Amino acid sequence: MRFKKNSAKIMLVIAISAILMLLGACQKGNDNEIKDNKDKVNKDTLTVVISEDPASVDPNNSDAQPHYQVTRQIYETLFVYDKEFNLEPCLAESYKYEDDETIIIKLRQGVKFHNGEEFKASDVLFTFKRIFDEKLPSLHNISKLVIDKCEAIDDYTLKLVTDGPAPTQLKMFEGPATAIMSEKAFIDSNGDFLNGAACGTGPYKFVSYDPGDKVVLVANENYWMEGQPKINNLVMRIISDSSSRAIEAETGGADIVYNINAKDVKRIRENKNLNLISELGTNTSHLIMNLESAPLDNELVRQAIWYGIDTRSAVKVAYDDYGKLAEDWVSPGIKGDNPEIVKKFPTRDVEKAKQLLAEAGYADGLSLSIMVPSSIQDRCDMAETFQAQLAEIGVDLKVETMEVSAWISNILDSKHQMTIYGFSCPDFEADGALNQLMPTNVNYNLCRFDNKEFQDTVNKAVRTIDNEQRYELYRDASEMLIENNVTLPLWHKELNAVVQNDVKGFEITRSFEHHYLQNVSFE
Repeated sequence: MRFKKNSAKIMLVIAISAILMLLGACQKGNDNEIKDNKDKVNKDTLTVVISEDPASVDPNNSDAQPHYQVTRQIYETLFVYDKEFNLEPCLAESYKYEDDETIIIKLRQGVKFHNGEEFKASDVLFTFKRIFDEKLPSLHNISKLVIDKCEAIDDYTLKLVTDGPAPTQLKMFEGPATAIMSEKAFIDSNGDFLNGAACGTGPYKFVSYDPGDKVVLVANENYWMEGQPKINNLVMRIISDSSSRAIEAETGGADIVYNINAKDVKRIRENKNLNLISELGTNTSHLIMNLESAPLDNELVRQAIWYGIDTRSAVKVAYDDYGKLAEDWVSPGIKGDNPEIVKKFPTRDVEKAKQLLAEAGYADGLSLSIMVPSSIQDRCDMAETFQAQLAEIGVDLKVETMEVSAWISNILDSKHQMTIYGFSCPDFEADGALNQLMPTNVNYNLCRFDNKEFQDTVNKAVRTIDNEQRYELYRDASEMLIENNVTLPLWHKELNAVVQNDVKGFEITRSFEHHYLQNVSFE
């Protein structure tokens, strides 16, 4: 009887313990749910991963898309594109052509820089003059301006004079490399962009930049577009390794991840917890020849290189079926495209390549090098494929990989023999790419193609008001580049970004990949 009484007590204790444990588990579950919901409600930091270090937060001193993915959040341009790629005002309010060479632009009033100073025409002129004076990479966007004749008529009226008609100039003002900075902030800080000069009118204000790690921005509380930005803090992390970027997206370490490598796209696309957004851009990758670097100054050697490689297999290795094998000098849909030009592209012929090398005086072969950025895996893959292919014709191709800023510095100083480089057409016309090979542009050093006929054709094209005549001149110029073995188109770039499912409002910006983030929000 005593045993039964103790057993009953034990059973009662066990039952009470079980109930308490169950209640505890329910409470813990409720706490987790409350915490999760609280995190969603209170989440006020957008974390975005970019593929390369921006190197600075100067609004005009770069030719790299990741740079402008950062700076376009801080600074703004005179114009933007709408969803149908029609030009519409941004910092500009309206414009009119006084004649074929004079544009009068009325500026938006009441816009403030991050330092509280009012945005004025003098800031636009200061920005543009600095680009000219320092010969910054953004010069090709405004090289048609006669800067000494441009003036501020008043605080909100700008008079811009071009060197002859310049029918695409307004479109060039959409490019993030033409974004406007505060004259006063630049002067007061002695041009130090880490200590005051990074002052624009954009939706986010500069906080800090840790090279190789991240850029931190905070919402501009006085932004002129009501209700924007929708998220208070923006952290742009730098992850150059493509595999690590994919993992960051898959593990939820970032809200948005740019530039997923082609080899990771299929796996990411099949992940139901992620949203992969992709769209064909305006950029085409080319195999670039430096014509002033011997022996590439010999056209027979350049021809041999072209016949010695198989671009189709190289693109397949690098991108599989992602993007599009280049079948034109510019991307499909760009004004001035020429689908017939693909007939001038070489088909691999090892024996012909060897014969051309022998005619050039290199029957026993030669050594060359190709520079590529280590952070762009697909270009490294293509370079290594070319290395293997060219070995079959007696060319020892050394693949030189380096950090992207060093790569850009070297190729802009013409220290390369060959490289793989992408030309963008942010105005959706071929001049956006062709202008980069003109002597007035810093990118001229990529090829150093000193050809009067080519230069005259491009100069005539960019001054031709009639659309169809202008497009035909673009086609003529691009054919000269193929016929002289200057740049060989490889791949039409497809843009992408991985977005977590709770992120809304993100859209790809096709023109130069400077995706706007002020409309992004959390669900």
